[in-house]
Amino acid sequence: MQRKLTIDQALQGTKTFSEKYVERGPYEFFPEAEVVELVQQGLAENQVNHGYRYCP
Repeated sequence: MQRKLTIDQALQGTKTFSEKYVERGPYEFFPEAEVVELVQQGLAENQVNHGYRYCP
């Protein structure tokens, strides 16, 4: 049985994932940090609730 992630664990993983994604490609974060935070929060919540980082 797989252990369920806490929202804090999922959020940290999502932030790490998105930072690496931006570093690897010709991408950059949206200029408003609050928007980036909301998207990362939504991805983390979806990972906890559904098991995947579905786009919010």
